[in-house]
Parts: sequence; structure tokens; C-alpha cells
Amino acid sequence: MGIFYGVSIGSGDPELITLKAVRIIEKCPVIVAPRTKSESFALSVAEKITDLSDKKIIYADFPMSKDEDILNNNYLSIAENICRELNFSDVAMLNLGDISIYSTFSYIGDIVAETGFEVVKCAGVTSFCACANECGISLADKNKPIIIIPFDCDDMKTLLNSYGTKIIMKCGRNTDKLISMLKETDLLEKTYAVENCGLENQKILKGNDIAGSFGYFTVFIVL
Repeated sequence: MGIFYGVSIGSGDPELITLKAVRIIEKCPVIVAPRTKSESFALSVAEKITDLSDKKIIYADFPMSKDEDILNNNYLSIAENICRELNFSDVAMLNLGDISIYSTFSYIGDIVAETGFEVVKCAGVTSFCACANECGISLADKNKPIIIIPFDCDDMKTLLNSYGTKIIMKCGRNTDKLISMLKETDLLEKTYAVENCGLENQKILKGNDIAGSFGYFTVFIVL
């Protein structure tokens, strides 16, 4: 029986992939690459740092949906495909950022573990840590807390107004709403927006310069 590895590959800069992640990818004959809209960003990052030409690539297509039934059925289908491969070899599933932060792997990994296979997780560089370094800022000093906020969570304004550094993720198409909210709470001037961190098309905006549309891979940091 093979081992199912969840491999964090960092924020997008291939130089931020850990040595451990590279070692696991190189030893696994089968690589699972998450894919949305026929593209696997995670796979394109991994290909820049290690040779995958001799690997069996399995694409895991995730629907852009909030319907729990659709999502759960999709997770189950992907997990079943992975379990079939685990009967013969180790399998590594790629994951952007760190596997413990809003990763789809966690759902797949739980199903695979319940089936009886061993599941091992490999840590990585989080997107917001990479973004902070690109901005040249510190996320926390002394006893200042860090609050991670997914855009669609409850009590958004309350969390934004709380003490500490706020990191807003998973905005998707709601960046206009977030920017309006930051203006209403007088927080926009304290905000950094980092799009496509570590990539050639990386963009960093601050304060009132934050405007317009942003891609899915955008992190907002409110100091």
C-alpha cells in the first residue's frame, strides 16, 4: 500500500519550494495536480523546480461552486481515483501555499485516511508570509496578533476593526466589495494588496492606489 502525500509548494515562486517537498515529489511515481478551468497552477510551479517527465499526472478538477453536495461528491470521486493508485504506489498531491491553510487537500486527505491509507503532510511557505516579505513589512511584532479572514466569513467588519494584523484571503470576484468595506472602516490607507506573489506578473499596491479588478491569487494585508 502506498502513502498519500500532501505536498505544499509555496506561494508561486518555485525557489520557495522546500527541499522536503522536492524530495517527496521526486520519489512519488504519481502526481495529483489540482486544476480549475483546465489549468493547474500548482503543476506549472512544480515543473519549474523538478523534472516530472517520468511521472503519471492525474488532474483533479475542482468545480467553482459553493454547493455542498456538488463539492462533496467531487471530493469523493477524486479520493476514489487516488485510492486506486495507492494500491500500487505512493501518490503526491500538490497544494499551493501551505497545506494547513484553506487547502482542498484536507478534504481529500480525510477521505483517503478513512479508507485506510497512510496520509502524510508536507509544510510550505504560506502566501501571506511571502506577500509580507515582498512588501518589506512585518506581520507581527511583540504581542500583536495575526487574524486570517476568508472574505465570506461572518462578522467581517468586526474582524477588520479588531486589534492586530488582518490578512484577507479568498476574495475571488469580491475585491470591489472588500475595497469599499476598507474605505468605510478607514483601513484602506493601512492596506497592502499583493497579486500573483513571486511570479513575473506580481503586482503590489498600497493604500488609495488599491483599485480596479484583481485575480484570484491576491492577498490583502491590513496593518
